[in-house]
Amino acid sequence: MVGKTLSHYKILDKIGAGGMGEVYRAEDLRLHRQVAVKMLPDLFAGDPERLARFEREAKLLAALSHPNIAAIYGLEEAEGKRFLVLELVEGETLAQRLGRGPLPVDEALEVCRQIAEGLEVAHEKSIVHRDLKPSNIKLTPEGKVKILDFGLARAFLDRSPVGVIVDSPTITAEMTQPGVILGTAAYMSPEHAKGKPVDKRADIWAFGCILFECLTGKTAFPGETITEVLAAVLKGEPDWDALPKDLPANVRAVLRRCLQKDRNVRFHEIADARIELFEAPGVVSTKETVRRFPWIWVGAVGAVVLLAGVLIGRLILKSRAISAPLVLSRTTIKVEPGYSLDGMRRAVDFLWPTRTAMVLSSDGRFVVYCAVKDDGSSTPTPGLFLRRLDELEAKPIRGAEGGTCPVLSPDDKWICFYAEKKLRKVPVEGGVAQDICEVSDAPYGINWAQEGFLNFSKYRGQGLLRVSADGGTPVALTHPDQNRKEFDHRLPSVLPRGKGALFTIMAHEFDILPSVAVLDFASHTWKVLFGDGSDARYVPTGHLVFLRQGKLMAVPFDLDKLEANGQPVPVIETVMHALNSSHTTYNSGAGQFSISSSGSLIYVTGGTFPYENNSMFWLDQKGNAERVGSLTGSFLPARISPDGKKIVYASQQHLWIYDLERGIPERLTSSGRASFPVWTPDGKRLFFVFVEFGPANLFWMPVDGSSGMEKLRTSEFNDWSGSWSPDGEIYAFVESRNNFDIFLFHLKDRSVTPFATTSANEMHAEFSPDGKWLAYTSNELGTTEVFVRAVSGGRALRISPEGGTEPLWGASGRRIYFRKGNGVFALDILRTDPDFAVSKPRLLFEQAGYVSTTPTRSYDMTRDEQRFLMIKREERKPQPVTEMILIQNWFEELNRLCPVKK
Repeated sequence: MVGKTLSHYKILDKIGAGGMGEVYRAEDLRLHRQVAVKMLPDLFAGDPERLARFEREAKLLAALSHPNIAAIYGLEEAEGKRFLVLELVEGETLAQRLGRGPLPVDEALEVCRQIAEGLEVAHEKSIVHRDLKPSNIKLTPEGKVKILDFGLARAFLDRSPVGVIVDSPTITAEMTQPGVILGTAAYMSPEHAKGKPVDKRADIWAFGCILFECLTGKTAFPGETITEVLAAVLKGEPDWDALPKDLPANVRAVLRRCLQKDRNVRFHEIADARIELFEAPGVVSTKETVRRFPWIWVGAVGAVVLLAGVLIGRLILKSRAISAPLVLSRTTIKVEPGYSLDGMRRAVDFLWPTRTAMVLSSDGRFVVYCAVKDDGSSTPTPGLFLRRLDELEAKPIRGAEGGTCPVLSPDDKWICFYAEKKLRKVPVEGGVAQDICEVSDAPYGINWAQEGFLNFSKYRGQGLLRVSADGGTPVALTHPDQNRKEFDHRLPSVLPRGKGALFTIMAHEFDILPSVAVLDFASHTWKVLFGDGSDARYVPTGHLVFLRQGKLMAVPFDLDKLEANGQPVPVIETVMHALNSSHTTYNSGAGQFSISSSGSLIYVTGGTFPYENNSMFWLDQKGNAERVGSLTGSFLPARISPDGKKIVYASQQHLWIYDLERGIPERLTSSGRASFPVWTPDGKRLFFVFVEFGPANLFWMPVDGSSGMEKLRTSEFNDWSGSWSPDGEIYAFVESRNNFDIFLFHLKDRSVTPFATTSANEMHAEFSPDGKWLAYTSNELGTTEVFVRAVSGGRALRISPEGGTEPLWGASGRRIYFRKGNGVFALDILRTDPDFAVSKPRLLFEQAGYVSTTPTRSYDMTRDEQRFLMIKREERKPQPVTEMILIQNWFEELNRLCPVKK
């Protein structure tokens, strides 16, 4: 296995083995990083149900992100082998460390604190480990604790136990038997050992066993055989006298509560154990506990509590000389009643801001935010509001009417904002606004530097600009480098001491995987720091923070070298982040957060913009619907493979192939923005449009992944998919210039010839099964109608009498189908020689809510013409954003989650 390449993973060496498979160190050849590859046992190949369940669990776990949990990157298949791709965690296991003896008390408590925090986050998502033990815990050289194989025991065998005991100390292949008990015997809870169903309280028992072993160097329930170990678990007690004599009483109490044999008496939440544990003398709890406050008092005294909390927070900020650690203070800041946050909203159905809507003062004492009155208007007028945190109400800022994208001057005395195609500034307390410069549209980010300059980005497809805060003509700081596949530079943030600026690089308008870059003012060059990130800011603690798919990430940053020291870790799980692959307007990359120099953080929850929650359905000729598996997501038009066994679709910028027999989707592409896939007639390749940067052009690639994507033509205009001639020689596609036109791509010499190029819009090009005709739509008559025309040329025949779109030939060649409104219609083909003739259209069915798209067909049909494959858009009810979360003294938490080495 060593030296082989599976998919795009090169196996480097073997690093472990267990009942769930062998583990190898590998290099991801696409992302140029080392990963762990875990080969799954052969039993998976013969058990589709088990494999499907395992994949569902792996996907759930892949969404579990926490610094103390080793990440799952994916479940892959190559050469008939199924394997997991995991985060590669360097260091020794806790079992290896305990082999040298017990840990000092402080070290043991620190290790177990991190274990508890990882468990807490997983349990909140209803994920239970079920095989927690020292060999599944890694200790990195940096002192970070990582829990391995989280939840995979449950995924491996999710059946009701009946009492068969697993061999200890590892999960083995014998666990193919139904009803086997999972986990290592020495760490099994009593209910687990009895073969009863387990829940998160089993993890709490195992946590107690690990804490005991860390403190004593001995297992809590020893034995020479499995029978002896399980007897001790069920009937015995740990050797409490082996605990250190000076162990704090509350740590002993936690151990006893974790190791209660009756799980109803045991701690019900790991958070309770964590809170109790770190009230021990000399141990400081930095985890936020304010959220557990009994808020039943809020209804009566909410305003008083809020005011008191803010005043106390201000006193704390003035009293940093005290030795006691600062305490996190979490407060909800509501916008004015009847208003919601705004940052250049562009459509009624999207109520989330696309530009940064709020900014904290450097001392953390007030926030300026943009809001609009929710009066039902499709074009509400925004304005800026000032909310001092020692006051209960905000006030509109006079002179900032119509303003958005606020940013404060370094001394907190002025606000810069965008209004009426200008950058303007006004005193914080309000007054007469002063024009700074003209801009074509709302900038994607404004930053006010200490040196008195405003740095901002133009609207789409431009670089960064700089202008004096006193007014003047903007000058260019950067120009996107097309040779480096850069489409746009956005969201500038100048670093301290004027050394450079952080900014975001977009590869194209729909890029939901932008990059964080740093510009060196001295050399006027820039470099990418991280992929999959945007809206980076520098924090006085020595961190760079940025957003990655709705998570606020942090990493230590060297200001002198302009480089990061380490890998980013998540510090806030869900922050509103303007990323959306379907709408360029909402794909700004901007995040709704602001950080003060004094240590406060304000943000809006929400994560990335919600993709359309669509589902695929089979509909028969009468409109009866049946869901296709459990597929949901932001689908673009799907196509059935020529053999009818698979479906290809685009979702979140990637192509996916869904195997109808196995019920499993697999991602085909790994970068850029791919969409509108079409099978070649032999089913061996996919033809699609792809965006590297700039326009979308035609590409293709083999379905089996034997080679990568190949670009077939380069155009300065956007291409859209159509259909293949049955011999696979000609591809009809749509190109958008001033309007939509149809062209023919000839595969043999890769030439392009026009087919329908008028002043009207010609779309939905579809070859007949015999390759002699093209059906398409045009609005040359004022309404969109379906036409048929010979490929060799001649007059076009209109076949839809009163409107129609998205024509589709039946595989038999005897019918043409098309859509109109919510209806699907059929036309019988009466003759094709000497001229083309069809019957009157007849309505097959009407079904509301199914997606219709232009300029490419949105639905497909099985070869027997009995079922349509259609995409249904689920109802979406966007809600206005009316709250911000303020966390004071947040730097304490930031330093704990992401320590900076001095």
